[in-house]
Amino acid sequence: MTFLPIAIILIALGAIVRSMPPGRSGIPTKLVGYGVMGLGVVLVLLNSVVLIRVGEVGVKHFLGRVDPRPLGEGLHFINPLASVERMSVREQSFPAQGGIEQIEAQTSEQLNVTLEVSLLYEINGANAPDLYGRIGSEEQIERQIVLNAVRNGVRDAVATKSINEIFSPDRRELAIGMREEIQAKAGDRIDVVDVFVRDIQAPARVRDAIEQKLEREQQVAAEEFQTQIIQERARQQAEEAKGIAEAQRIISQGLTQEYLTFFYIQQLSAMPEGTLVYVPTEGGIPLIRNLGGGR
Repeated sequence: MTFLPIAIILIALGAIVRSMPPGRSGIPTKLVGYGVMGLGVVLVLLNSVVLIRVGEVGVKHFLGRVDPRPLGEGLHFINPLASVERMSVREQSFPAQGGIEQIEAQTSEQLNVTLEVSLLYEINGANAPDLYGRIGSEEQIERQIVLNAVRNGVRDAVATKSINEIFSPDRRELAIGMREEIQAKAGDRIDVVDVFVRDIQAPARVRDAIEQKLEREQQVAAEEFQTQIIQERARQQAEEAKGIAEAQRIISQGLTQEYLTFFYIQQLSAMPEGTLVYVPTEGGIPLIRNLGGGR
């Protein structure tokens, strides 16, 4: 109805001019009147054509009644008295223009945390007439559906998580839980594409407790590593002792009288000249002493 008021005024003005008598200047008032009325008719025809751009859907309504059939992309001829509300069916961010929504929530331990959240969502074009009839424009849909779904969904998702899970390095699982809860709150009115968790803040005492816990976990891990090193060294020493004992057992079993005699004879043959050998008068191994000979 953009041009309709102007068109009505022009048609009425043209009718008045057409009915006026010709002036002293000789201008034909009927011709002027028809011209003005024709311009008004052109504006009425223009008001009957609607262009729905790419990525949009149109909702036609007239006298308080919303047409349940959405207008797709392209040109449409409609009742010139009807109005068309355009809605975007592209992915939209909330908050708009890359903003963030700060939400306070409680974990499963009843600890308060503050989260910075944003999301991407879409409006289903087939649902646009119903949404407009029940809620209103895109701005009203964002305030009444998206905002409430985000706040309630984030709080419900956080309530099922412990403080350790909330501050886990992998926030993807938390974001997936939020997306499911937000979609459940929004129903089929919008489609939640993705949720992004930008930042999480906790009270100072909670942060201190988390840092102390992390430090303790690192200390325990270091102590376990040192214990593993000590155990490995003890195992190596035990294996080494077992090897020495086995070698000694083999040697002791091989040191027979016959072998010692054979070894003694070999040593005698290898001794240089001038070596003096003392032989015990009683049984046993003879004492060999090198006197004046080379080693």
